[in-house]
Amino acid sequence: MNYTTLENLKGGAAIEMVNNALLEVWNNTLDPNTDPEAKRSVILKLEFKPSKDRTSSPVTIKVEKKLAPQSAVAAHVNIGTDEHGIAAASEYGNPNQVELPMGHTEQEAPKAKLGDTGNTSNVTPFRAANG
Repeated sequence: MNYTTLENLKGGAAIEMVNNALLEVWNNTLDPNTDPEAKRSVILKLEFKPSKDRTSSPVTIKVEKKLAPQSAVAAHVNIGTDEHGIAAASEYGNPNQVELPMGHTEQEAPKAKLGDTGNTSNVTPFRAANG
């Protein structure tokens, strides 16, 4: 009689699934954007539901893994409008950031663009409101 083992169940699928999950754990551990001390886990779950006469059972093979989440990253942006009055932002202190023109920061506030009904009488420019 050929006995079923973890090594030969579904052609070794369970072992392959665990090995793939372990590789994800190793990569997650090496990722500098994760907490190096966070716990990671791999769980192999085999579920059986035997028939009423107990002579057979379907088997579900499942691998669950818990990886460390990506760490949060902080940034600071300057916000204004470009020469066309469109809202724009540039990252503060980033030498690789292309500087966006902020043409309206020292001028009158631009008119609304999205959903503009043409009626701006109920809009108070920011400088006038804080004036």
